[in-house]
Amino acid sequence: MVIDAALVTRLWEAGWARRNELVSFAQELIRTRSYPGEERAIAELVVGHLQKLGYDEVEIDRAGNVVGLIRGTGRGLSVQFNAHLDHVHEGDPEAWRYPPYAGVVADGVLYGRGACDVKGALASQVYGLVLLRDLGMRPPGDCYVTAVVQEEVGGLGAAVLCEWLRTDTVVLGEATNLELRRGHRGRVALEVRFVGRSAHASVPERGANPLFALGRFFSRLNELKHREHPELGRSTVAPTLLRTDQESPNVIPGSVRLVLDWRTVPGEDPEELRSMVAALAADCLEDGVLVDVTVPVRSACSYRGVTMELPPTRGYVLPADHWAIRSARRTLETVFGRPVFDGFWRFATDGGHFMAHGMATIGFAPGDESLAHTANDSVRIDDLKTAMVGYAALALALTSVEEEP
Repeated sequence: MVIDAALVTRLWEAGWARRNELVSFAQELIRTRSYPGEERAIAELVVGHLQKLGYDEVEIDRAGNVVGLIRGTGRGLSVQFNAHLDHVHEGDPEAWRYPPYAGVVADGVLYGRGACDVKGALASQVYGLVLLRDLGMRPPGDCYVTAVVQEEVGGLGAAVLCEWLRTDTVVLGEATNLELRRGHRGRVALEVRFVGRSAHASVPERGANPLFALGRFFSRLNELKHREHPELGRSTVAPTLLRTDQESPNVIPGSVRLVLDWRTVPGEDPEELRSMVAALAADCLEDGVLVDVTVPVRSACSYRGVTMELPPTRGYVLPADHWAIRSARRTLETVFGRPVFDGFWRFATDGGHFMAHGMATIGFAPGDESLAHTANDSVRIDDLKTAMVGYAALALALTSVEEEP
């Protein structure tokens, strides 16, 4: 479908008319706390809003994901606009400029946990499809808004959604600052456990302190081999969690557990990484100390009782010349009247789930990704409105058959 100057003007006018409702809905979403596994209240809120706005079909699936459908004319491709319902913990409320669940708007900015990641984008997606209805238009193909559970803990919601809903393309609402994204690195968690022999700290010779092996291991982490990707760059590994089996400061621990966060590029296999880390750790041992390296199995349970073991987070790369990227860039540049660049997220998303099931996945959303998971979580009101119009235009472009190669 050709998006000409006249249609662009109409979309912006329709967006202007809906601007206050958009902001109000985004505030409602922020005011509804929704930790992973506790998304029931926000799911019901989104369902009610989609029904009020006249979506053709609205449902909650077995995992607790919300799915809204705007039917197309039946002559095009299908697309889903995906966001997640859950968010990370707010941390210390005193670190926030405004209360994290107040949904405060100040100086043209919406503040609160989830504003950037990703409740602002969800509101813009919901209203983006509504703009087409306001203009009396139906897209060529079916358009979905999907709001999934437990993205923040591995993507149980997306994994279940992929079992029964397949669309030609997916537009993720993870923050892109109104640019395009076409992939990210994967993630593998590795648990390194050094086991020694506990003893009273006054007689260290009676024990085998695993912390010395750990210290040598830390000093040699840079010896681990990393792959380079021409677009994603080099994989990285970072120590994150560290725990011993003791609480008393006068006891030599019997064991110490370290978690490594390895951000992978294509070609890095979890088992190969585990073996490489295990070989290095074994070379750091001393008498009486053993080591075990595992890739922990992640298990999650949704608020509807669905339990699933999740694989390591999948990375992905969509080629720069893929038709969905070409179409999205051309469309957004027409609507915004400026260049629109593409790149890669530094963090991981649910995109790997969708790509693994054959759905071309791109990212477009309001929000600065550097604000995600911080006490400065926020999004500009003007960017919410711009994203709303952008989503409406993408719904028309990505469902047009002529856009596919």
